[in-house]
Amino acid sequence: MEPNMEIFSEERMSAAIESGQYPYMMQAVVVAVSLCKAWRADDQTREPYSVLQLAEYARLCDSQAPLVEGQYYVVTREGAIGLCPGQDYLTEWLFVPMEPCPQRDEMMRQLDAQIASLNTEYQSMMAQTGGNMNDPHKDYPSNN
Repeated sequence: MEPNMEIFSEERMSAAIESGQYPYMMQAVVVAVSLCKAWRADDQTREPYSVLQLAEYARLCDSQAPLVEGQYYVVTREGAIGLCPGQDYLTEWLFVPMEPCPQRDEMMRQLDAQIASLNTEYQSMMAQTGGNMNDPHKDYPSNN
């Protein structure tokens, strides 16, 4: 089951933010991204995750392993993401903010480059379409 954009409706996001309980990992990621830009898995691997990697992981979790009733995700003030089985004191921390290190610095440089590339692509598409990208039936020029 693929989560739809309804989970990001103002009403649902406001309710989740107010309660601090996110029924979808992608909602938790949206909040965490405003606080942090790089994480590590909070397990033996300590694998690093960039914003884009974490968003993809959340998309897969939400579509392939939805939470059962009573479970929810939480986000700390620092941007850590945890899975709560219904009682906050039993939270299993999944991702913690990555400590300052050369690996994080490189991830941030790559993220900046990806954002710059996307911005350039967007500006190009806007120029090619005369700024009108609202028509879903229009064939837009491709870069291929």
